[in-house]
Amino acid sequence: MTEVLLIAGEPSGDRHAADVVKALKCKIPDARFVGLGGPRMEAAGVRTLVGLEQLAIMGFAEVVVKLEFFRELERRIHELLLNADLVLLVDFPGFNMRIARMASAFGRPVLYYIPPKVWASRAGRAERLAKITDHVAVIFPFEVDVLADAGAEVTFVGNPLLDRPDNVSGRIDFHTRFGLDPDRPILAILPGSREQEIKQHLRLFVDVAELVTAQSPNVQPVVSRTEWLPSTLFEGLPVPVVEDTRGLLRHARAGLVKSGTSTLEAALEGTPFVVAYRTSALSWAIAKRMLRVKYVSLVNLMARDAVVPELIQENARPEIIAQHLIPLLDQTSPEYRGQIDELARIVPLLGLPGAADRVANLAVSLLGSKK
Repeated sequence: MTEVLLIAGEPSGDRHAADVVKALKCKIPDARFVGLGGPRMEAAGVRTLVGLEQLAIMGFAEVVVKLEFFRELERRIHELLLNADLVLLVDFPGFNMRIARMASAFGRPVLYYIPPKVWASRAGRAERLAKITDHVAVIFPFEVDVLADAGAEVTFVGNPLLDRPDNVSGRIDFHTRFGLDPDRPILAILPGSREQEIKQHLRLFVDVAELVTAQSPNVQPVVSRTEWLPSTLFEGLPVPVVEDTRGLLRHARAGLVKSGTSTLEAALEGTPFVVAYRTSALSWAIAKRMLRVKYVSLVNLMARDAVVPELIQENARPEIIAQHLIPLLDQTSPEYRGQIDELARIVPLLGLPGAADRVANLAVSLLGSKK
């Protein structure tokens, strides 16, 4: 029986890893999967050691307080490596880089899907990644040359967001389901998919919404809540909360989006948006010293230009964010039209559907070479 050790530590990684598991089961029906992940991986048949809510943290300072927890996880994974035929790592770079080193030392084949952003920071990290992996599957075309130049075996598999089924409800159904007014434009508010991000962004983003509606009373702000986040985090808000991020983006006039995968989701729906992001002062001070790129938004990185406004840390203030958002709520404004055109040019750069199946093929190939 083939045993795959699979590790993802974030909501998006949980989704992408689950898709790979489903694809692998079609190719290797007797495969067993064990590791770290969330509800989607569990539903796909992965035996997980801990819940996703214990893993989904970000920032240097935030990780420090959970060091002992992660050391204990490493000890348990060390035992699992004894029987693993393949180690498949998905995103979650701080932890997964350590597991990749451990697995490589054990002589286990390592496939890293959605690797660390070596192009953004930490010169030399690409070389380290190349040494401790057997293959790297990337989801952005600009990652290929960086990793290949460092000596990694690398394949651009396309972006997994392209594989989502188009099951978004129509405009009238969406508005009816959540009690929204179909005659008023929606401002989509995406504060994050981790509890930590909600604490950093939710109040800030709602303050922005209040400034926007003070100037444009016809606008209806709507907050997106990821299904695995506690509803208590969103209690008492003066705006509606929905559990349909994709539907919200599709039917919104514009969006206020925290930096991350959700910026690509907005781009795929053709929704103009502003990016804002805050983290702890210590985490930002460390990150700022390491950053080697001009932009933090994935959309701007792919375009190699400031397609969407980025307001990070001290610049993420309600009045500044609102100033950039208000023109995007006017379909006749040059800001709105400009973003619509630019986002349409970026989407084809994400590749073709079928990322999970391509990753599964790479996994099968590594297992075959091991035998």
